[in-house]
Amino acid sequence: MLSETELIEIENAAVELARGAGEILLKYFEGPLTIDYKSANNRNPVTDADHASDDYLHSEIAKRFPAHGIVSEETDPADESATDIVWVIDPLDGTSNFLNGLPMFGALIAVLEHGRPVVGAIWIPDISTPLGRVLHARAGGGAFDEDTQLHIAHELGGKRPMSTWPSYFLRMFTFDKSLRRRLGDVRALGSAGFELAQAARGVLDYVVYNGLWAWDISAGLLLIQEAGGVALQYDKSSKRWSPFQRISPDGSNRPPTRGEVNNWHGTLVLGRRSAVEFIAAGIGIPAFRWRRFKARASKLTKRS
Repeated sequence: MLSETELIEIENAAVELARGAGEILLKYFEGPLTIDYKSANNRNPVTDADHASDDYLHSEIAKRFPAHGIVSEETDPADESATDIVWVIDPLDGTSNFLNGLPMFGALIAVLEHGRPVVGAIWIPDISTPLGRVLHARAGGGAFDEDTQLHIAHELGGKRPMSTWPSYFLRMFTFDKSLRRRLGDVRALGSAGFELAQAARGVLDYVVYNGLWAWDISAGLLLIQEAGGVALQYDKSSKRWSPFQRISPDGSNRPPTRGEVNNWHGTLVLGRRSAVEFIAAGIGIPAFRWRRFKARASKLTKRS
C-alpha cells in the first residue's frame, strides 16, 4: 500500500509530466503533422505529436519509477506480468480535434495501485493561460485545478444540466420514459479527458461513456471522485449500475496484468451526484441480439 508520502511524490511527478507533455503538444498544434490511421476508413488517427508525447512520458516514468509498469494508448504493453503500480497514459487524447485545430484535447496520466486509480493528472489547453492548465488529484488528498481545490456540489441548484454523451448515444443506450426531455443540454466534445476535466470543475454536470478505455477514464475519474462527485459503472451481467471500484477484468482485488489494463473498457456515468444517480436510474445497454445473431450466422457461413 502506497504511503501518503509516496502518493504526494507520485502526484507531483504526474503534474510535472503532464505539463511537459502539454508543452510538447502545443509545439505541434496548428503545425504540419504526419498522420497515420490505426483503423480502416481513416479512423483512429495518430500523429507525430502523439508519438513525441508518448516517448517523453515513457522515458520520464521509466527513469523516475523503474519498478512501476506503464500502459499507453499508443504502445502495447511489453509483457503480461502483473505490477502493483501501473501508470496509464494517453499522450494525446482528442487527436481528431488536435489535427483539425480545435483546442479541446489533453494529455492524461493516471497511476493505478492494484487496479484502483490513486493519482491522476490532466493537462488541457486554456484560453486564459498560454501554457494550459493541469488538474490533478491523489486518493484522499482532494482534487485541484492547478492550486485551486475543486468541489462539486451534490445538487444542480435549479439550473438546466449540461452533459456530454458519445456520438450516436441514442443507439448505444436504452432510455426510460422518465428521461424524456430531461437529459439537459447534450454535448460531444471529442476528448474524454477534456470532458472529464470540465466535469471535475463543475462546468459539466455529468458525462456518459460506453466502452471507454482505461487510459481515457482513469485520471478524470479520480479527479471527479476527489472533487466530491461520483462514478457509477454498468455491470452487463447483472444489468445494474454500481460504484466504480477498480480496473479489473474479473472484479477481484488482485493486481491486473498490463495486458488486462490495456484491454479493459467500461460503461460509466460520472459527475454531480444528483445528476448521475438520476441518469443512471433511467438508462441501460441494449442487448443487440439481432446483431449478435447476424455475426454468428456470418461465421457459420464462412466456415461452411
